[in-house]
Amino acid sequence: MRASRCILPASALLSICLLASPSFAVDRFEIQVYEADVNRPGQLALELHTNYTLQGTRTPSYEGEIAPNHVGRMTLEPALGLTEWLELGAYLQTLVAPDEGARWAGWKGRLKFVIPTRLTAPWFLGINMELGRVPRAVEEQGWANEFRPILGFNNGHWLFDINPIFGYALTGADKFKKDFEPAGKIAWNTQKGFSVGVEYYAGLGLLRNGFDPWSKQEHLLFGVFDLAHPAGASDDEEGEWELNVGLGRALTQADGPKWLVKTIVGRAF
Repeated sequence: MRASRCILPASALLSICLLASPSFAVDRFEIQVYEADVNRPGQLALELHTNYTLQGTRTPSYEGEIAPNHVGRMTLEPALGLTEWLELGAYLQTLVAPDEGARWAGWKGRLKFVIPTRLTAPWFLGINMELGRVPRAVEEQGWANEFRPILGFNNGHWLFDINPIFGYALTGADKFKKDFEPAGKIAWNTQKGFSVGVEYYAGLGLLRNGFDPWSKQEHLLFGVFDLAHPAGASDDEEGEWELNVGLGRALTQADGPKWLVKTIVGRAF
């Protein structure tokens, strides 16, 4: 598809996203630090995100919320490469909770823009934008969006990646008030088919007169394992499978998960 044919729909989604709303805590269905890679034009990929709260808050933080303790979450993410620099994707979310059973947990659409890494390697740069609708049992605002800048460095041995995520609400008492949810990752490629590292996620609250007090901020730290191929491997050598496994815990006493386990399994076609 020509890049020019993607400008109008991409601009339309950007305009909509500027009016939408994220939650003010770490997104519990999308525990992932993004890199600036996209599928080839016309290439389809599927990812399955799962996580389970081993220990978490048992009391809802607002009326109607499903408390996170012992909740399992599953997100199916299809994605399609449109151009060398643009990818279209979606999230289809479900959860399983004690006394609730399996429930639909909402949807999101996304556009991911990147600067092709052939122009910037070993640095990478992009932005991912999302717009979605989730039930009140998952997020108080209902409508959710996300702007996720992607900034990083990967020389085949070390990966340094930051996602300074921000957004604001369209509905509810806090509509149009910006919030900040940074994420980051450091990983070392062992050159033996896998990498090991740490991922960090935070929900700092609304940017009114400063962030929320530390005790009310959400901070999660994960130790992670990823499939990774040796430095200098070609695309063919790298294959088409993706695997990320992590165990994480909260660093504060804010409402939310305290201990979590997560996986991401993906395949490109």
